[in-house]
Amino acid sequence: MSDAVDTSPTVPLLRVDNLSVCFETEKGSVDVVRSVSFQVEKGQTFCLVGESGCGKSMTSFALLGLVPEPGKVKADSISLDGRELTGLSEAAMNTVRGRQIGMIFQEPMTALNPVIRVGDQVAEPLIQHLHLSRRDALKKAEKLFAMVGIPAPERRLRDFPHQMSGGMRQRVMIAMALSCRPRLLLADEPTTALDVTIQGQILALLRELSFSQGMGLLLITHDLGVVAETADKVGVMYAGSIVEQAPVNAIFANPLHPYTKGLMRSAPTPTLSPTQRLEAIPGTVPPPGALPEGCPFRPRCNRAHDRCLTEPPLVHLEENGLAREVRCWLAAE
Repeated sequence: MSDAVDTSPTVPLLRVDNLSVCFETEKGSVDVVRSVSFQVEKGQTFCLVGESGCGKSMTSFALLGLVPEPGKVKADSISLDGRELTGLSEAAMNTVRGRQIGMIFQEPMTALNPVIRVGDQVAEPLIQHLHLSRRDALKKAEKLFAMVGIPAPERRLRDFPHQMSGGMRQRVMIAMALSCRPRLLLADEPTTALDVTIQGQILALLRELSFSQGMGLLLITHDLGVVAETADKVGVMYAGSIVEQAPVNAIFANPLHPYTKGLMRSAPTPTLSPTQRLEAIPGTVPPPGALPEGCPFRPRCNRAHDRCLTEPPLVHLEENGLAREVRCWLAAE
C-alpha cells in the first residue's frame, strides 16, 4: 500500500466513506456504527452530535484503529490528506496516532497516568515521534503549556494529575494532543464536567488553534450549545448512523430530520422563561442489537407513517447553495 499523500486543494483533510463497526456476540453480529460517511476540511470544525449511546465515540475510535476486541471495522475508505488508512498495520497506525491525528479523550483524569508527572506525559510523544531528547521535549512541553493557557508552565510540568484542577488537566490533554502538530484533532466531549467559564475557554482555544494551524477538528458532543459556538459543519447521529448532515447555520435555521428537530426543542435557550418547560423526545435510543424495523427513529417520531417501516433513503439536498443530507422519508417526499 502506498503512503503517498495527496495534498491538492480538492482533497479533504479527512474523508470517511461507509464506515461501520460491528461486534460479534452470542446472538450474532451487532452493528454499533452503520454506514457513516463525512468529510473534514483543513481548518474546519466538524461536530458529531447526538444522545449518549448513538455511536459518536466508537466512530472516533474506529478512525484511530482503537476499537476494542472483538469489534471489527469495515469501511470503503478512511483517508487522511489522501493517504488511505484502512488496512494499515498496527505499526503503521502507531505512526499516525499522535503524529498526524491527535486525540483528546473524554475523561482527562483517567486518560492521564496518575503516577507520571504531566510534563513527562506531554514530552513522551515528542520523544517517540519527533525523536527529541528528554530535555528538549520538556522545553517544548513548557511552551505547549503556555500556549494552552496553563499558568507558571515551568513549575506545572512537575505536577502529577491529581494536583491539577479539571480544567488544567484538560489543557494538559490538549497540549499532549497538539504536541506533534497533527493535521487532525479528535476531541471527544472535551468540556464534560467543566464549569461554563472553563468550557468556553477550552472551546475558544480549540477553535483558535484549528484556524491558526490549518488543523481539522472533529468534535464529539451531545451539547447543542457547544455545536452552535464551535461547528462549521454538523453531523447528527442516531442509533449508529448520521441522520442529518449540513452546515451549522442550516442545521439551526432549518433542521430537517425529526430527530434533529427534537434535539433543538429539548435544548435550553437564552429566551427560555423560568416557567417554560423543555420538550423531551419520548423513549430512548434503541440498543444496537434491537433496532426497530425500518427507520430506527420511527418509534419515537410523531410524524412516522407506513413508509417508515422500510429503511429510509439518504436524500441529498441543496439549500441556499449549500449541500446537505438527510436520511428520512419525509425529506424524500
